[in-house]
Amino acid sequence: MTVVDDNVPERVLIISAEMGEGHNAAASALTEAIQESWPQCKVEKLDTMELRGERFARAARWAYGFQLKVAPWTYELFYDRLSRSDRFAGGAKSAVGAFFGRQLAKVIDRRQPDLVISTYPFGSAALDWMREKRGFSTITVTYCPAFHVHPLWVYPHIDLHFVMYDSAGEHARMRGFEETMRLGAPPVHRGFGAMSRGEARELLGLPADGFVVLMTGGAWGLGDIAQGVEALLKMEPPVHVVTVCGKNATLEAELRTAAAGSGGRLVVYGYVSTMPELMAASNVVVTNGAGVTVLEALRTPRPVVAFAPLAGHGTASTTEMVRRNLAVEARDVPGLVEQIRRLSTDADLLHTMELAGESWVEGRDLQHSIGEIQALYALRHGALNMTADNIKVDQTACRQ
Repeated sequence: MTVVDDNVPERVLIISAEMGEGHNAAASALTEAIQESWPQCKVEKLDTMELRGERFARAARWAYGFQLKVAPWTYELFYDRLSRSDRFAGGAKSAVGAFFGRQLAKVIDRRQPDLVISTYPFGSAALDWMREKRGFSTITVTYCPAFHVHPLWVYPHIDLHFVMYDSAGEHARMRGFEETMRLGAPPVHRGFGAMSRGEARELLGLPADGFVVLMTGGAWGLGDIAQGVEALLKMEPPVHVVTVCGKNATLEAELRTAAAGSGGRLVVYGYVSTMPELMAASNVVVTNGAGVTVLEALRTPRPVVAFAPLAGHGTASTTEMVRRNLAVEARDVPGLVEQIRRLSTDADLLHTMELAGESWVEGRDLQHSIGEIQALYALRHGALNMTADNIKVDQTACRQ
């Protein structure tokens, strides 16, 4: 006989989106943690963009990637306006919520989850719309897998907002946000931080005593990676470069050609499932300053070099990490070479950043975040049961 725990959700819906890989990666890590904490719970995932159809989702992904590569200034302008103007942010939140909320309501009516978690801001907007317009009462949680919380992430009708840094309220621009804000663990898989540098290098066949730079532009391979790799290969004293190109086949082909003439100083990967080992093997992680890749590096923990940060959330996240000694910024290729030279020759600087990473990650456990969600669920569920019991008592008294 299966025993059902009334204090644990039986059905959880996680709303994400394939806009890059970070939101989905966070959803996957949360699923892993939920299944460890609540083994009997069924977890389903939903892509926010696909609520409007697969063709719309494909077009949205293409447009977003095109904007970041070809016209990043337009995204920077939008992000800056969103972060500074309450009126603009309010209009955007209302429009996005209505656009996706009606479709999400149909899905939720069919699935009837006990708990809904969003790792994508448009999903959170849709949930807020459902609360306000449809009286949706199921517990809703936003888990923000980024080092900057812009106003599209936060809503008055979301029960809990998990964020990565303690001053997120300054950027949320929402009255009462601190009441629902929780400092969360980075939503990454358990493998990050589980292996020593020596073990990882032996496993991957990397030199035991070299300075290893891991470069990645996320799942889409965004950023000036090829130019950065070319410059790093010319450095003296030499450094070893490991590059992860994600799903960017063009970048991968270009760098494999470069690797053939690098004398073993360049190792190139496409899309990998071994990122925990690659980060463990590195001395520093070079990325575009955005997404879950940053959180994976900090969980390992490894210092981050934010190289040519992506417009909008990339530059904003970089600012927050630099403030905490978790990252240094390199705006262009010469800046990248200079930062790698500093980190490879200044042991004190490298050690300071490593200690900052260790301090930041200390005490942050995804299971604890799941526990906070469970506490709210148990409280809310217990109150509902109490109300139902009181109704039964009143009905019995009336019959008597």
